[in-house]
Amino acid sequence: MNGVWTVIPSIFNKFDEVDINTMCNLINIQMKAGINGIVLNGTTSEVSTLSNDEKTNVYFNIARKYKNKIPIMIGVGGNNTREVEESIDECRDICDYIMLTVPYYNKPSQEGLIAHFNYLANKFTDTKFIIYNIPSRCGINLEVDSLVEILTYSKNIVGIKEASGNINQIKDTINRTDISIMSGDDGLFLPCMVMGCKGIISVVSNIVPTNMVEIYKYCKDNNFNKALSIYNKIEHIIKTCFITSNPVPLKMILFKLGYINNESVRLPLIVPKNEKILNEINNCYKKIINNKENHNI
Repeated sequence: MNGVWTVIPSIFNKFDEVDINTMCNLINIQMKAGINGIVLNGTTSEVSTLSNDEKTNVYFNIARKYKNKIPIMIGVGGNNTREVEESIDECRDICDYIMLTVPYYNKPSQEGLIAHFNYLANKFTDTKFIIYNIPSRCGINLEVDSLVEILTYSKNIVGIKEASGNINQIKDTINRTDISIMSGDDGLFLPCMVMGCKGIISVVSNIVPTNMVEIYKYCKDNNFNKALSIYNKIEHIIKTCFITSNPVPLKMILFKLGYINNESVRLPLIVPKNEKILNEINNCYKKIINNKENHNI
């Protein structure tokens, strides 16, 4: 896998129900912009607040609709290996990849992580898996040595979304493995591509998909100066999207742009009241609409 993959946020209507139609509209915009793939039920999708019925609703009413139209990845996370196994079994036939998050909260040892990923990968040998390493959310880092051992026994693990924020670790992973290393951090997209990553699994591409695709293509052609010039135009959007917990700023910006009907997030996330944060988001929105070349969604 490679390119720019967009994590689609879960949109909620005024009744706090998942708004499938609006999510499909967002996907259509991404497809028109040339995005390489979409991710459902990721962190940006507030998947930890979705009920099992809501997750199933997304699987069957979005993933099934777009299967064979655009590559689809479905996020499956959890710290109970048996429950993760059940979730994989439910959705693996309607997507191209399953993204497995490093187990959170119970902080397994590196040996436990190796056992967890190898068990799941070898249980579903006809399924392609992407590991999601994000220590800031999970409380544990999947070390490169552990990843190398996992890959020795699980050939259907074909990539990793690297969101450790550790450039040295990302470089080491590139040098020691032959899987697709995808940046999991919009702010590190460009340096990760310079080092040899295959693309990004992105939040910001919800807002500026064309720009993100252009950055990827220029990097692929080794035209890093041109890629940097585009990155500089959208850097303020990247920073604003992470000024508070993702996907709060993202939804606020999409709402201001008119692409979703409300900016609702689910508790424990809330729309901020802090004036500094609100001003930053509003200023970002104004810059987007005042620079039409950036407003390409």
